[in-house]
Amino acid sequence: MSSSSSGDNNNWSSNLSFVLAGVGSAVGVANLWRFPYQAGENGGAAFVLVYLLSVVLIALPLLKAELFIGRRGGGSSVEAFRTLTGKGRGSRYWEAIAWIGMITSFLILTFYSIIAGWVLYYCAEISQNLFARVGVEGVSALSGGAFEGETAENVVARFSHLSRSPNTMILCHGIFILMVCAVVSRGVKDGIEKATNLLMPGFFVLLLLLTVVALLRGDASAAVNFLFAPDFDKLADQFANGQILISAVGQAFFSVGLGAALMITYGLYVGRDQNIPKAARLIAFADTGVALVAGLAIFPIVFAFGLEPSQGPGLMFVTLPIAFNQMAFGGVVSIAFFFMAFFAAFTSAISLFEACVAYFGGAKGLSATERRTRRKKGAALTATGIFVIGIANVYSIQPLDADEGFWNTWYPLEWVPLFSGKTLFDVLDVMTTNILMPAGALFTSIFVGYVLSRNDSREELSQLSHAQYQVWRFLVRYICPAFIFLILLWGAIVTPMTGS
Repeated sequence: MSSSSSGDNNNWSSNLSFVLAGVGSAVGVANLWRFPYQAGENGGAAFVLVYLLSVVLIALPLLKAELFIGRRGGGSSVEAFRTLTGKGRGSRYWEAIAWIGMITSFLILTFYSIIAGWVLYYCAEISQNLFARVGVEGVSALSGGAFEGETAENVVARFSHLSRSPNTMILCHGIFILMVCAVVSRGVKDGIEKATNLLMPGFFVLLLLLTVVALLRGDASAAVNFLFAPDFDKLADQFANGQILISAVGQAFFSVGLGAALMITYGLYVGRDQNIPKAARLIAFADTGVALVAGLAIFPIVFAFGLEPSQGPGLMFVTLPIAFNQMAFGGVVSIAFFFMAFFAAFTSAISLFEACVAYFGGAKGLSATERRTRRKKGAALTATGIFVIGIANVYSIQPLDADEGFWNTWYPLEWVPLFSGKTLFDVLDVMTTNILMPAGALFTSIFVGYVLSRNDSREELSQLSHAQYQVWRFLVRYICPAFIFLILLWGAIVTPMTGS
């Protein structure tokens, strides 16, 4: 069975382009703060070991499954399920998996683009500041820190000012979505592939350069101990309440981007000559490698200046700028860091956007012209919806003392324990992370393990030996559903009940 694509210029032109696009999808802004911090706080090397086992036993089998669903079914993610269930293999209600994934990707973009807008803002602010100093002081200004001459309080105040400037955030959010829309609307080869082929090598170069600088100029030993020194006492304590297992499995699961139709959509464009198992391994372990190396690029600098490693946006937009402000050549380093973060945010957003847009041109039997037209219209409609909901999200995260009106005091699902006290931005974040993604992945594993025939999966994973295929099938039928169900149960029920 040959794949059909929703794009006017359909399949990836090479295995390298496919892998770069897949890695770009998996590597996002959260790789730069979430995984390194979780590793350090949950037993260092011991946590990394549990995480790697989670990648091998859960994320990787499901990644292979999502990729071959796309290639086997063709069209769009919805069309792929429709094709695979149209031969007496199950109800067409299984199409709901694709709809869950597309809705998830759409909702994620409504708030992810705001964070990406912050990155874009800092790229512009730091570049403008540094180039203005060079214009006055000459090349010697390059040796100074970021925002040189400002106090740490002023550096912190920059992010506080941004968080209280809805018009600025809306502008950055709109520019970012417009850029993503422009790329995706051009199709697979002319848009997505060209962008990822350009940005991902640049991302890797910047990451390696920043890592070398951090290890040479920062506190490398403290960072290595934080990330990799095994703390088995902490590991044992976390295992006792199940938290480390859930954290490691959840990190492996979410980092690769499973359950949001991303990899199903990218699988649509995989040619018959391309090796899905090999590509899946490269994508999963490249994503893991980036997260680990990112820790070595960030935490030596944080520890060198006596700062505390924080999780989330605080690390990127408060802690690191303070450190960059104090270090020699901090202005140059900070520009490199934020452009690297922008590349990561942009390539991830492309895959989220494509998961939605592929639907519009995914019907089989369309001419190339019809596909191009539908893709452009679908991209414009998707961008408009994301932008509008994003505006509400911007106002919902305004500080209460900013007095921006309705949105920052509206808790849309207050009666649900999981969403108690959460504004629209937080509700969408928690809903996609704790419910929709695990649900989409759970149904996908059940669909592949119990609805699709063995012949379907065996043909798509023909590069696996008989023994390897049997192991994969066991994992996707039993291990993946069990652990994904635990993630769903923990995130949607246990966490709000216990407050953990």
